[in-house]
Amino acid sequence: MLSIPGTDERLWFNQPSVFIHDRFLAKTHHKEDAVTLQVGSMEMRDMMLEAEPGLFYITDHYRKFPFVLIRLSALTKAVLKDMLMGRAAQLAAMPPIKRRPKKAAKKKTVKR
Repeated sequence: MLSIPGTDERLWFNQPSVFIHDRFLAKTHHKEDAVTLQVGSMEMRDMMLEAEPGLFYITDHYRKFPFVLIRLSALTKAVLKDMLMGRAAQLAAMPPIKRRPKKAAKKKTVKR
């Protein structure tokens, strides 16, 4: 997953995850034998679930979110690459996330 330009790995909910331009892309699920992928919309998720139920599924946890789980047992390297490259292109085309600047840490002075 990290071979996609612009990606980096960091923790998300204490799990190693792949991000592109500060946006979550995917991670290996910590309980399921699956890859967790965020998709563009709930409608897209529902279409994927209907079109390929042997490949995509969700648990109750993901019912309200635009994520799919991709079964590792049904996943090929080519399909994974296509899925990740397609979603990475969508995320890269989005405007950058605006983050509030972090406040500078106050220096502690030691009284002697």
